[in-house]
Amino acid sequence: MFTCTIALAASAAEMLHAFSQTGALDIFVISLGIQTFAAAMAIRMLVHEQTSNPIPSTPLLLFWLTVILLSAMRLRTAIAIGMVGSNQTVVAIIGVYLVATLATFILELQSKEEAFYSPTLTSASDSDNAAMTRPPEEYVNIFSRLTFSWITPLVNTGYKRPLEMADIWDLGPLYNAKAITQRFYDNWEHEMEHENPSLIRAMTRTYWHSWVLGGIYKIGRDMSSFLNPILLSRLIGFVGKYGTIEAEPIEYGYFYAIAIFVVAFMRTLTLEQHWYQNQRLKCQLMAGNPAIIYQKMTRLSSESRQKYGVGSIVTHMSVDSLRIMEFLGNQSHNLWSAPMQVITSLYLLYQTLGWSMLAGVAIMVISSPLSTHISHGMGAVNKKLMEYRDQRLKIMDEVLSGIKAIKLYAWEAMFIQRIADVRNRLELSKTRHYGYMQALFYFVMTLVPFAVSFTTFSLHCLINGGSASALTPQNVFVALTLFNMLRAPLSQCSAVIPSLLEAMVSYNRLRLFFLADEIDATSVDFKTYNRNSPDSSSDDVLVSVSSGTFKWNNSDTQPALSDIDLECKRSELVAVIGKVGSGKSSLVSAILGEMVKDSGNATVTGSIAYAPQQPWILNATLRDNILFGHCYEQDFYNRVIEVCALGPDLEMLPAGDMTEIGENGINLSGGQKARVSLARAVYARADIYILDDPLAAVDAYVGRHIFTHVLGPQGILRSRARILVTNAVQYLSRVDRVVMLRDGTVAESGSFINLMEGSGHVYEFVHRFIDGADHFGANSSTYSRNGGGSSSSSIVSVSEFESSYAIPVSTNRSLLTVGVTASRRATEEAFGYATVDPGQGSRAAEETPSGQTITVETKQQGKVEWSIYQTYARACGHRNVVIFGGALLLAATSNILANFWLKNWASSNTKTESIGETTEITFGTVSYYLGIYGLLGMTGAMLTLVQSLYLWTRCAFNASKIIHENLLHGVLRSPMSFFDTTPLGRIINRFSTDIRGCDEQLPRSTSVLVSAMITVISGILVIGFSMPPMLFLIVPLTFVYRQLQQRYLFSNRDSRRLMQINKSPIFSHFQESINGISTIRAYRQQARFTEGNEYRLTFYTRAFFTNMALYRWLSLRLETLGNIIVFGTTLFQIVALHFYDYGNAGLAGLTMSYAFEVINSLNWSARSITDVETNMISLERSVEYAQLPSEAPEIIEDNRPAESWPAHGMIEFINYSTRYRRGLDLVLRDISFCVLPMQKVGIVGRTGAGKSSLTLALFRIIEATSGKILIDGQDISQYGLYDVRSKLSIIPQDPVLFAGSVRKNLDPFGNFSDQQIWSALEHAHLAEVVRSKGEGLDYAVLKDGDNFSVGQRQLICLARALLKRAKVLVLDEATAAIDNETDAIIQQTIRREFRDCTVLTIAHRLNTVMDSDMILVIDNGMVAEYDTPDNLLANRYSIFTSLVSEASIRRH
Repeated sequence: MFTCTIALAASAAEMLHAFSQTGALDIFVISLGIQTFAAAMAIRMLVHEQTSNPIPSTPLLLFWLTVILLSAMRLRTAIAIGMVGSNQTVVAIIGVYLVATLATFILELQSKEEAFYSPTLTSASDSDNAAMTRPPEEYVNIFSRLTFSWITPLVNTGYKRPLEMADIWDLGPLYNAKAITQRFYDNWEHEMEHENPSLIRAMTRTYWHSWVLGGIYKIGRDMSSFLNPILLSRLIGFVGKYGTIEAEPIEYGYFYAIAIFVVAFMRTLTLEQHWYQNQRLKCQLMAGNPAIIYQKMTRLSSESRQKYGVGSIVTHMSVDSLRIMEFLGNQSHNLWSAPMQVITSLYLLYQTLGWSMLAGVAIMVISSPLSTHISHGMGAVNKKLMEYRDQRLKIMDEVLSGIKAIKLYAWEAMFIQRIADVRNRLELSKTRHYGYMQALFYFVMTLVPFAVSFTTFSLHCLINGGSASALTPQNVFVALTLFNMLRAPLSQCSAVIPSLLEAMVSYNRLRLFFLADEIDATSVDFKTYNRNSPDSSSDDVLVSVSSGTFKWNNSDTQPALSDIDLECKRSELVAVIGKVGSGKSSLVSAILGEMVKDSGNATVTGSIAYAPQQPWILNATLRDNILFGHCYEQDFYNRVIEVCALGPDLEMLPAGDMTEIGENGINLSGGQKARVSLARAVYARADIYILDDPLAAVDAYVGRHIFTHVLGPQGILRSRARILVTNAVQYLSRVDRVVMLRDGTVAESGSFINLMEGSGHVYEFVHRFIDGADHFGANSSTYSRNGGGSSSSSIVSVSEFESSYAIPVSTNRSLLTVGVTASRRATEEAFGYATVDPGQGSRAAEETPSGQTITVETKQQGKVEWSIYQTYARACGHRNVVIFGGALLLAATSNILANFWLKNWASSNTKTESIGETTEITFGTVSYYLGIYGLLGMTGAMLTLVQSLYLWTRCAFNASKIIHENLLHGVLRSPMSFFDTTPLGRIINRFSTDIRGCDEQLPRSTSVLVSAMITVISGILVIGFSMPPMLFLIVPLTFVYRQLQQRYLFSNRDSRRLMQINKSPIFSHFQESINGISTIRAYRQQARFTEGNEYRLTFYTRAFFTNMALYRWLSLRLETLGNIIVFGTTLFQIVALHFYDYGNAGLAGLTMSYAFEVINSLNWSARSITDVETNMISLERSVEYAQLPSEAPEIIEDNRPAESWPAHGMIEFINYSTRYRRGLDLVLRDISFCVLPMQKVGIVGRTGAGKSSLTLALFRIIEATSGKILIDGQDISQYGLYDVRSKLSIIPQDPVLFAGSVRKNLDPFGNFSDQQIWSALEHAHLAEVVRSKGEGLDYAVLKDGDNFSVGQRQLICLARALLKRAKVLVLDEATAAIDNETDAIIQQTIRREFRDCTVLTIAHRLNTVMDSDMILVIDNGMVAEYDTPDNLLANRYSIFTSLVSEASIRRH
């Protein structure tokens, strides 16, 4: 304030002094009055700004800067005209005013103290301390924003220590994914009203602000760029005329030097602000596009989800959105800027060379169709390349999802070959094709500028009578500068066309995705329900389907469900039963609104909780899986844990319910996953419960507990509407209504009593279960020791069934009555409603549980190791690298020689004119000059072609092939513990983003780096050779350059790694959401998961924004160094002329041309160094996974088993112990037992006892920590994994199918004939289903077998085992998802077809193992009992006896 007052006083004093001398209000006095008034207004604004705005005022800063410049000019003028002696008072006043304004300007630049701010502003801008982490650019002065000085503290921090996310600022609302998504969908819905909706228009309306601002800066940059050749022409003319009668004053030379520097600096400022605005646009696209894609994914219909699998949607996110972002942020302005630059360059060329420039125009016109044709070809190839990349990622996603099954079947080699076939035969083949076209394109783009200059100079000489003297340094080097400037927009055109084509391909793919069918909101009428309303009653129907016909796809000719009639009242338990493939799961999907309604009506009133047949488990803590976004209420939560029988499981988990569950519940057993899914449903406290066979994966004891305490008439859900899909018919007498489906229609429906008395389909279904439970084979003495007759011929009455399997009906009904009426209010109060926790979605993304299962993605610190660069060079091939580097060096040398040749040509003409001789130069001399110049230019172009060919078709191709092969083998050969602890999205990210970086970005950035460095070095050599004093400036600038680069590299490296680390969770969450979208939609939690996606995107965008801002910080400083080199070069030229009379126009033109090139090349070199290191991080991450710890060898050539091994199937476990991975407790402890050849052994035990672990040990999915396993007396650890696993058969607990034909799923290696395959399908009771599909064995299986029911998938797995006919067969809950009737038939098939095999059967349905030769009881990872069923049952205290008793299995 003090300095402002002094400035005001000085201005007023000068005004009064001038008035006192003139005595009149002349123009000078009036101007001083305006100056005084402006100073007074500035003081008033300063007072206001100081107390209300923490940001230094931009108008004031610009005002004071303008005043300083004008006052400095006035002071210089006053001194120059001698006012120091004649009017000292005025000079002193001007000096005081200048000093005061300068001090005011400096003080205004400083940050303001908080004490000055308005309290209201502080509290508003610092809500929840959010302002503290906002980008500092929002609080700094305009000059700091223009020069990016606000980033310097972060650069310094990164230089001292590795950056973490805590160091990176939050972003403002401009980058908020939710706000961007809302704007886009508003615009997209507006477009959907048109007949032909345009995604471009919707995106333009969403993102236009930043794009337009970037365009304004682009105009400023282009205008300032074209001042350089004009000033260069004046400078060369000045040097050429110096010392002649036409010479200009030396001051003009200094003015040109300063003007060139100022213009160059203004160009730098506008250029950097242009790119900064572009990068801000990219940040918005980075936050918005994936969020938009995610929201669309949550709305896709079943048919669209089949079309757009995980791989396709991941490609939309990682590639398509990225390409659109890169085009809009990097290339879109060149669509209008490049033509404008070409036109301006041509005009200036006309001013320099006259009409001879038309030769260059003709060359460009001729070359345009050729380049366009090549570009279109590149676009077509790129489109196919994207399709092949999608195809590879789709297979890769399937492989990773079913990796356990692949290892159990020993199919790794087959899938490696399948992926490698797509990669090498299709994707890399197109990549090489693309490389050829790209090399040709670069050749054309290199040749065109040279051809333009060559033809222009030739025509110029011809127009001037064939005289070589027509070319002077002034027109040659100005023309060369313009040609170089012309090269930039031409190369931009060459880049923008392929980029535009790539973006259009991606745009069309995204447009089709956004136009994909969404889930039919009208298929089910969803209504809200208030249970506490006085109008509500127990007769309220919450689920109603009337004459409903549903199909999966609109294109389906046959419906999946026909004429469905179903009702479920608010307190009813409705059981849905039926054989495999009868439509039970389809009915569930229809009620959830996942199917297309063809006719009829469906109404769902109230909230829904859903437990799918295949539980969907989040990669989160077990507690978060149960809470599922609802608030934690400890008392009710503990109650849910108890009724769902999860208490003992929590005790076994390392951190209880805070243990992190791996992807797909990898560290939980099948029964545990089912109960967690059920607990999630119970905790939701919904009005309606849709439960798809939740009892199939649990043992009889746990199943009874769950039915009694959760599902049944006494259960916690007794007051809620429940639709239970089940094959556990022992509970049917305790449900209110039974609905039986057959072939997609309701075969029977009614109360259990009425249906049993009707002796219809339900009676037959139940009768088969009773028969299967009571009669276990006529040839088995086990089942006849307590009774001599078979029960197969007896008729089972309702009363007999109830007395055997359930509590009396009267008790059942009375309990229901109590549960619904007398205790209704108390039940509602106890059960209540779940409330959504609004913060859980974001917390889940950042909290690290104490019982962590999933490993944190590693973030390498420091620079990329030199070994990574060596790895890439080896992958490229040393010979290819040498040829590429040699071609690059020779091309640069050719370019330098061509420029020197022109300099000598033009300088010789100057000398000839300067000595006043009239030398006649013949056309032969012109031919000589042009011939050498043309030879050098063509040589450079051809070397560029060789360089590009070797880069893309040799180096990049070889490296891409080897890197992917190593990565694929490294991942697929990793032990299961790696997949247990690594999100699949993280692995997919390596195969998508990182491989794309190695394929495309790494070779491109390497080429640019080498080219830029050669240009910089050659420029410095030329300048140093031509003007040695410049070395005194270049040497310190080199140290400054190195320091800037080093500080940037440290921070950039960390920010890039943070980007990579924060990208993987996006893909993991995305993939997880796709797999569980039905569950998410059933719980109406799309908004919460969308918020979680947006939260992860925000983390990534923060790192991306920081990385972008860091580069702008470096770029401005490096361009400033280049500007200083230009200024120094110009200044030394003028000084040499002024004081030493040294220099000529040719030398000035040559050095200035290279100085201008150094400006861009310095920036590109630093950027390329960063880009190379950044893309090397992709290689580093790929190498990291390629070098993962591997399983045991697949084959040990020196120790392979005999072809007939195992001939007998004898299995021995000897003191065997194992754990899933290092650091965990043993899951099997000191196991010892022996299975004799051809014995049938049933393995039973509580859920989580270790039964499935025994299977994994036998297949060496987990290796022994002590002890050994012998098969036919041979220690299996001495053989390779392939030799062990391929000799065994398994029907796994989780049936896995892969996309492809039925034949490929059964016989991937083509070892069996069609007749053998059909025979296996017949024995698996699936032949009719496959025949009905039309294509037979060639029928296409969708990803994950989505077009088969879970039961049918298990039957296909059975058919695999039937084909293989291994001597040892393991059944791991093989018939859990199959109805009892089919189960009984399958058990007969297994007993018949595998009678000569050793069979280990893990089962919760104890009736399936009651006819086993031996029973192995596993308890807490140890052998609790091992004996015949008779002996174990004879001991009433045995665990097996208790299990049989709990299962209510009667023996005759």
